[in-house]
Amino acid sequence: MPILKRSAGLGSIAALCMCVAACQQPAPPPPPLPPLTESCTFTNAPDVLVPADRGVERISAGRRGIEPTLVSVAVRVGDDYRQDGTMYVPGPDLGYHPYFINHPGHFARNRDNDASKHVTASMLWSSAGTYYDRAPAFSMLCLDVDGATLAFYTARTLQPSTIVRFDFSPPVRPRLPRNPPPEQPSTPPEQPSALPQPPYGLR
Repeated sequence: MPILKRSAGLGSIAALCMCVAACQQPAPPPPPLPPLTESCTFTNAPDVLVPADRGVERISAGRRGIEPTLVSVAVRVGDDYRQDGTMYVPGPDLGYHPYFINHPGHFARNRDNDASKHVTASMLWSSAGTYYDRAPAFSMLCLDVDGATLAFYTARTLQPSTIVRFDFSPPVRPRLPRNPPPEQPSTPPEQPSALPQPPYGLR
């Protein structure tokens, strides 16, 4: 009899577990990613290509989320990326705060060759504001004619947490050759008029 009671009890527990599992609702799907435009793409390794005839004139960052964030900026020198510096991004607000470029020569336009530049930025955030050890969930790179924008998201939300803006310098326009001064029409030199001949008797 105790064995039968124990079996009945185990069967009731198993049936209860199956009922609980069947009654649980499936996890809701994750929220959608923010929409992309033609000039934007999702990336986990953002790489901003700067045209050869332009440089990075200004870098700024803005924080829209409540999570404290640190932004690091790097530029490719040779085959490796070299970190230029790190910035704590104030906020949250709707503005952009300037980033101080420590090595301007690495971001300036190449005058010796026609090679393009590669710059990038990364972000770490902290949930408590003590340790910045959390990477963004994903990032978005958007390009335009005057620069590039990197948006970092801490979760699948429509609004980014931190935005980094790279403003390019104006393109260098080739110098046009100077137009030569208009040629003056040449006039033949005036011939001296013939002297009057004296009378025959006075020769």
